[in-house]
Amino acid sequence: MTEKHLKLTLNTDQDLIAREVPSQRVLEITLQAPDSAARAQRAALNLALVLDRSGSMAGEKLEYVKQAAMHVLDLLAETDRVALVAYDDEVNLLSPSLPVTPQNRADIQRRIQPLSDGGSTNLSGGWLTGCQEIASTAQEGMLSRALLLTDGQANRGIVDLEELAQHARELARRGISTSTFGVGQGFNEHLLEAMSNQGSGSFYYIEHPRQIPELFAKEFSELAAVTAREVELVLDVPSQVGVSVLGGWRWEQRGSKLHIFAGSLYAGRSQEIYVKLLTPPAGALEQLAFSARVTAQGEDGQALTNQAEIVLRYASQHESESAPRRLDVLQRYAGVDLAETAGEALKLERSGERDKASRLLNQSLQSNRAYADKQRLSEYENLSERMKRGMDEGDRKTSHHVAYNQKRRREP
Repeated sequence: MTEKHLKLTLNTDQDLIAREVPSQRVLEITLQAPDSAARAQRAALNLALVLDRSGSMAGEKLEYVKQAAMHVLDLLAETDRVALVAYDDEVNLLSPSLPVTPQNRADIQRRIQPLSDGGSTNLSGGWLTGCQEIASTAQEGMLSRALLLTDGQANRGIVDLEELAQHARELARRGISTSTFGVGQGFNEHLLEAMSNQGSGSFYYIEHPRQIPELFAKEFSELAAVTAREVELVLDVPSQVGVSVLGGWRWEQRGSKLHIFAGSLYAGRSQEIYVKLLTPPAGALEQLAFSARVTAQGEDGQALTNQAEIVLRYASQHESESAPRRLDVLQRYAGVDLAETAGEALKLERSGERDKASRLLNQSLQSNRAYADKQRLSEYENLSERMKRGMDEGDRKTSHHVAYNQKRRREP
């Protein structure tokens, strides 16, 4: 029997909180997408392939990009739409958004073949042109996403990380998500991750050009298996409770409601999201109740929803501190917290603040040592040492991508 429900589970590391002093607790939110209906047709895709053709893409990089774009086109159905954009310092709309009929597919593939390398990198111009094509042709029930591939820095047009992330966030609110693919060692990994995080998509590090077709195919296979899209969780947060969301998810707090946007989930996949809670002393209260509601759109356009609640009970500080904690929750959380801190430390290392980066990661290692996997502890201890010495570009990007996957609880 096919499971057609969007599941929602709330869990904490401990149900007791101290009356006398603030308490820090971990809230684990688990979402699980429905299985795909046996006879259901997948959602139609509305894609923009946005390809960097700047001078640094010369040679095998550009050839693999062409191969990947050709492969994605072969996988699309006539119910899908695709636009093709190539950019260097100039932006070329090689094909507006079109239905992927056999004739259109062949025509777009012919436009890919003669692509050659050019000048510098107007990343924002290429990406926003692709997003504009998606926006102009989006239809109810379609899954819209820009696939941005680059090997370089944004050095024309909009170049500021925060501004680009803000554009990605606004586009995601309109149902246009962004996945980013960084090739080689010349791109800004923190920029591409910020765009994908705020754009409700995925970030990929492509160490060698030969990986490009494989990872484009992986992104397509996940998009084709989506059974819950525009996933939004709303958590009612009691007064004076401090919250912090880990993992780079797009989130915002509106009064007492915390909104977390989880993008799209594919068939049967579970996604854990971790929220740090800082609870106030009890005052006249006996407990704090946290209620959550998740909404999404299913593969047939139907509304998916679920809700859950969890209660933290006030007790004496001694009772709260001596009560057993849920080790499974803390073990999963420790891996995410370490990865989150590693990402921040890598930003510091890149800016030359090596000792500060190492200290920051060591603090997280100390606080998570009792719960984190021994192998992971060893890996991050080694990373801390490399930060103090200074890292090369390959090490930075590999370490960043490992941390990204771990904090998102994704398979690499």
